[in-house]
Amino acid sequence: MQYLKIKTLDGGEIQATKLILGASGLGRKARNLGNEFVFEMMDKYIEMGGNFFDTARFYDNGLAEQAVGDYIRARNLEGKVYVLTKGGFPDLDSENRMIRFRTTREAILGDFYTSYDRLGLKTIDVYMLHRDDKTLPVSYIMDTLDMIAKTGKVRAIGVSNWSMDRIREANAYAQSKGQAEISISEIQWAYAYTDFARRADATLSIMNPITEPALYQQYLETPIPVIAFTAQAKGLFSKLYSGEETWETLSPRRKMFDCPENRAKYAKILEYCEAHPGVTATMVANAYLTCNKVQCGVIFGTSNMDQLMDTMAGANFDLTPEEVEWLDDIKLDVPGIQLNY
Repeated sequence: MQYLKIKTLDGGEIQATKLILGASGLGRKARNLGNEFVFEMMDKYIEMGGNFFDTARFYDNGLAEQAVGDYIRARNLEGKVYVLTKGGFPDLDSENRMIRFRTTREAILGDFYTSYDRLGLKTIDVYMLHRDDKTLPVSYIMDTLDMIAKTGKVRAIGVSNWSMDRIREANAYAQSKGQAEISISEIQWAYAYTDFARRADATLSIMNPITEPALYQQYLETPIPVIAFTAQAKGLFSKLYSGEETWETLSPRRKMFDCPENRAKYAKILEYCEAHPGVTATMVANAYLTCNKVQCGVIFGTSNMDQLMDTMAGANFDLTPEEVEWLDDIKLDVPGIQLNY
């Protein structure tokens, strides 16, 4: 099992597993099916080596945080596992479209204390802002995050969907003031290619190392850990590999990932799995991130035990640096595939 090394506010270090259980959706399941249904999946995650939960005030209208906190208290795991939660998600309209940022000091502090109370833990291991409002100076936001840091109720500060330029500017400001710095970043990253236009959310930070290498290079130069969401491209490669879906029958939620780049990448995964019996597409896609030169943890969601075990089966599977480079080496002359770069 590989571990993320996250710098804490007191100069220490959190060592959290790189396979991170995403709690979005688990709160609704706990409400509808009962805590024990969700607790059994969390138990299996812990049993298979995991120790890191990702949640947010926004997820399941707060029920996700409630489920995580209830589980940790019920199993007496506080101090033995780690929790990351986020606040400051934008306001939505009746059709779930973002209509305004929520990054005022009052909104950020309100979200933080709401999350703290819902989790019911002595300390939040990592607290993040869910989005960046670039109309605000980083000084205003970092002053607010420093207020949270000074409560003594968090161990590390991070951001989600921030550009590296803003992170660098924010940390330079924090250093000049002796304030809490950003020590971890959550972005969208997967072995699968994500088309910005088809994703249709300008507030996201999306990393595509091959086609848009600038952001990847920035993370190499400013080595703070990354946590990747949508890291399995909504199950694209695993559904194809299991035969549950084909490129022609992809579900609507995965159809956005049907592009020449990903067809070529799936061919790479198939080639690797055929040469390494027992290795699955899920294992390769996750290890591409967890074994990358950029230190990265992978958030994965699950709706049942089989999905959880499919991911956690790769907890001790690693790729060599050469194998990661090989996966990135997508040929331009794959028969029947015209790449965009």
